[in-house]
Amino acid sequence: MIIKKVAHRYASALFQEAKGTGNLNAVANDMQRISKTVSDSGELQQFLKSQIISRDIKKKVLGELFDKDLSDLSRQFVTLILEKRREGELTGITEAIGLLYKKEKGLVDVDVLVTRRPDSKQSDVLKKALEKKTGSKVELTFIEDSSLKGGMAIRINDTVIDGTIKHKLQQLEASFLQTGM
Repeated sequence: MIIKKVAHRYASALFQEAKGTGNLNAVANDMQRISKTVSDSGELQQFLKSQIISRDIKKKVLGELFDKDLSDLSRQFVTLILEKRREGELTGITEAIGLLYKKEKGLVDVDVLVTRRPDSKQSDVLKKALEKKTGSKVELTFIEDSSLKGGMAIRINDTVIDGTIKHKLQQLEASFLQTGM
């Protein structure tokens, strides 16, 4: 997702404040929970972006959803977002904070495309190998795709390592076409 500049500025400010006050882990967890809740509900996204609904109503709804579970800093931040009429940017802000947090902690997201999810032992072996290769802590996300036929494709940021049988067959077919077979 492309994060708007305004969302990045708010995220950076909250990140620096949370880091400075020693609340980084709590704020990152809060923002992750807000992000998941908002992104899982199309109605909530429309509600937040609506220009017709008053700030007071939005504040009340967000308060009912999150206030009892959020740290003080996160609660104050959500109030600030509403006061500045930036609630439509909430998803982008929470995602930007997630990226800043992962960078701070040296975490790398890795998507692994497989025909079926590996067992925990295979997953651990893959995770350790990728951590050694990247020099960072790795968070694996397995995406199942039966069209791959076998093998796996690994996506680390914008790099893809494609070791799927489907890819190998495509390469073989292209080779045959080039040689005129």
